[in-house]
Amino acid sequence: MEYHPLITPRVGNQAVIFDVDGVLTTPGGDDLLRRRLREHWLGWLMQTRARQPLNGLILTLDLPDLLTADKSRRETLVQNLRQQLQEIRQSLHCRLPVYVVLTRLDLLNGFAALFHSLDKKDRDAILGVTFTRRAHESDGWRSELGAFWQTWVQQVNLALSDLVLAQTGAAPRSAVFSFSRQMQGTGEIVTALLAALLDGENMDVMLRGVWLTSSLQRGQVDDIFTQSAARQYGLGNSSLATWPLVETTPYFTRRLFPEVLLAEPNLAGENSVWLNSSRRRLTAFSTCGAALAALMVGSWHHYYNQNWQSGVNVLAQAKAFMDVPPPQGTDEFGNLQLPLLNPVRDATLAYGDYRDHGFLADMGLYQGARVGPYVEQTYIQLLEQRYLPSLMNGLIRDLNIAPPESEEKLAVLRVVRMMEDKSGRNNEAVKQYMARRWSNEFHGQRDIQAQLMVHLDYALEHTDWHAQRQSSDSDAVSRWTPYDKPIINAQQELSKLPIYQRVYQTLRTKALSVLPADLNLRDQVGPTFDNVFVAGNDEKLVIPQFLTRYGLQSYFVKQREGLVELTALDSWVLNLTQSVAYSEADREEIQRHITEQYISDYTATWRAGMDNLNVRDYEAMSALTDALEQIISGDQPFQRALTALRDNTHALTLSGKLDDKAREAAINEMDYRLLSRLGHEFAPENSALEEQKDKASTLQAVYQQLTELHRYLLAIQNSPVPGKSALKAVQLRLDQNSSDPIFATRQMAKTLPAPLNRWVGKLADQAWHVVMVEAVRYMEVDWRDNVVKPFNEQLADNYPFNPRATQDASLDSFERFFKPDGILDNFYKNNLRLFLENDLTFGDDGRVLIREDIRQQLDTAQKIRDIFFSQQNGLGAQFAVETVSLSGNKRRSVLNLDGQLVDYSQGRNYTAHLVWPNNMREGNESKLTLIGTSGRAPRSIAFSGPWAQFRLFGAGQLTNVTSDTFNVRFNVDGGAMVYQVHVDTEDNPFTGGLFSLFRLPDTLY
Repeated sequence: MEYHPLITPRVGNQAVIFDVDGVLTTPGGDDLLRRRLREHWLGWLMQTRARQPLNGLILTLDLPDLLTADKSRRETLVQNLRQQLQEIRQSLHCRLPVYVVLTRLDLLNGFAALFHSLDKKDRDAILGVTFTRRAHESDGWRSELGAFWQTWVQQVNLALSDLVLAQTGAAPRSAVFSFSRQMQGTGEIVTALLAALLDGENMDVMLRGVWLTSSLQRGQVDDIFTQSAARQYGLGNSSLATWPLVETTPYFTRRLFPEVLLAEPNLAGENSVWLNSSRRRLTAFSTCGAALAALMVGSWHHYYNQNWQSGVNVLAQAKAFMDVPPPQGTDEFGNLQLPLLNPVRDATLAYGDYRDHGFLADMGLYQGARVGPYVEQTYIQLLEQRYLPSLMNGLIRDLNIAPPESEEKLAVLRVVRMMEDKSGRNNEAVKQYMARRWSNEFHGQRDIQAQLMVHLDYALEHTDWHAQRQSSDSDAVSRWTPYDKPIINAQQELSKLPIYQRVYQTLRTKALSVLPADLNLRDQVGPTFDNVFVAGNDEKLVIPQFLTRYGLQSYFVKQREGLVELTALDSWVLNLTQSVAYSEADREEIQRHITEQYISDYTATWRAGMDNLNVRDYEAMSALTDALEQIISGDQPFQRALTALRDNTHALTLSGKLDDKAREAAINEMDYRLLSRLGHEFAPENSALEEQKDKASTLQAVYQQLTELHRYLLAIQNSPVPGKSALKAVQLRLDQNSSDPIFATRQMAKTLPAPLNRWVGKLADQAWHVVMVEAVRYMEVDWRDNVVKPFNEQLADNYPFNPRATQDASLDSFERFFKPDGILDNFYKNNLRLFLENDLTFGDDGRVLIREDIRQQLDTAQKIRDIFFSQQNGLGAQFAVETVSLSGNKRRSVLNLDGQLVDYSQGRNYTAHLVWPNNMREGNESKLTLIGTSGRAPRSIAFSGPWAQFRLFGAGQLTNVTSDTFNVRFNVDGGAMVYQVHVDTEDNPFTGGLFSLFRLPDTLY
């Protein structure tokens, strides 16, 4: 029969003892069943007694087995006990007292002879030692155990002689002596065993004592000395000796359990896990309780102070009100009444709205129910007597200046009637109108607008001017008198409006308070709106919800059947009698007119909104590429805008599952017919999103083309020198008429429906613009470094470009810069020519891309080139000098121009043909010498340098200047000589400021 170890509970009056089979206490790493049984038992204890799973451990040791065990077996026993105690401590998370009981004392030789004669009292006594409370924490247990063992052994030894004499044979005497010797050695073995058990790593054993027992006798004995001698000589163990057993009697056991082992139930420690959890719960409960108590006290204190402060505020606001002087002048917006109204309102609401507070409000401390009504009565009187009349003043003024029979006048009249008569009042409509009015008057003063609005809101909720007049309130009647006649006149005038127009206006007005917020195309497009679009008028981006698909289906169609009933509002506004009745024909005519007006308004509003969406201008290529990326793969603003249009204008699609009757009923529905008309009106716009079975939608084709454009621009932008790539692209398109994605996109735009054609076309234009701008910016760097810089450094500050300069410009520098294929000419041919010849423009105003003054300076440069350079001779100019007259006090003049002499004496005039420059030497000199008749020394005007001829002519007085001739007069030493200079070019190089006006700006556009 298979043996199954058990854990047997022994239930007593004082405790429940779990009797664990010894085999379960022996760790068996390979025996899964035993291990799981121990773990289950320990887990069950944790669940059943979470706070204190066990009160202690009774460790029973077989004393004869312990005495006969060798060293190896004892070490194994100690290791097993350590492991079991450690496992129990770790599983139960508590510290347990351990009671060591040495059993089977009766198996030791001499037990019967020594203890057989004991009476019942002595047999029930306790044989052992209970250690003091802290003995296990030090070596105190050793001394206590040693003292007990020594005392007991001494007592046995003292009784030994009497017991030996009392025995009748040698064997009993030997047994008694043997028992005393065995006990003498047992003490050391037990001490060593317990010391080894306590000295283990992380062993925290609360050792409570050691006791010896014999619960029952089996009539067998063992001689320890014989067994020890047998092992010493390598002999086998002998069989146990026997002694006659009359009856079995428990020795040293009966009092052991109630007085020792079960007498310390609370000595065991509590479960640390449970203890920590309990402490946390206690802390949490204590904290919550304290917090709740503090909250209660704090709340009471808070509400007490709050109500006390509210009372103080009421008194302070009342005093402030009494100190405010009445406003002077005519108030048409209510702002002059704010100094009076604000303190009274603050006093009224110092306790909040007393109607919203119950009896237990503010923990029973609320005082608003006592104070509020009295203060509110004063506030309402101010609203009725001062605030509402001031608002009425402005509204009556607006009513009088509004165009006759206009919607504007009707809107003002509606607000007037709603403000004075609560029976037909629409609070939201009044507040919206007044908010716009205050916004226009107090722009940027949001605090004033907010104050006026809160007073208006309170007045609309708590006043009824009309009811007061009906109840013959003389004060209300007298306050109404100034407004009565203007209102009656407006009612009579507006009553002449066509009935359908009045109903439609009423319908739109009511929609403001019924439908959700207006649809904003900016919000529909999304966060990339400002990156792609620009609105000419932001107001046109707002589509009234009344004119959306939702407004059509959820409001207009449902209201259509009751359109005539909607006239009641305007009838009330216009003070028409309630008995006005309309025939069925009138009803149908009203509905037809209103429907047509609605469709017309719907179509015009959406077209205006979409026409108001324009692609923005871009100055940087990176901004345009980012926008293109958003269009084709990001938030796709084009698709969002077209989707918003389509969602609100496409016809209803009927399900194919409808039968003929249901289909006919659906077709006859008003929303189907209205949306079908709208779908026909906006068919071209919505076609851009329609997908065919065999090809993608128009918008997808646009995206493909824009993708090509995006790649094209990215290639330029990401090139090592974007400006150079842009310039190359411009040259390829203009000079070689090559087709590029910009051109292809522009051509595609011509075939697209509106507004897509306009958007795509603008993108193509902007792409061309940013490419040109990038090219011009690149050219500007070359322009500044290779054209402007050499000119400014070598020519600009020298003569003749600066007439006041003392230093002449080098002819080499002049030639390099101005000659054909020179610095300026090469830059023009390689870079600017295409831009200027094609008159490239940018912007909607058609401004040319290259600055106009650049064009003018290039024309001047061409004139300089034509005058001073020729294909045959290079740098040089030819001209003729004719003598005209010499003053009478001079007999001779000599004109030396770079070594070319014009010698003239009083006589016949002649002409000399000259060139400039005569040679390329820097030391050239030009001089005019006049020789007098009195024999005095000649006097001269002289200049040196490559530009000396120009300086000399510049020193004279120029007269009779034409395109090819001019006279120059030289006054020298009281005499004068006049020459006439002839040039064979259209532009005279010596006159007209050809050089002095030539300047090159740093920028090209």
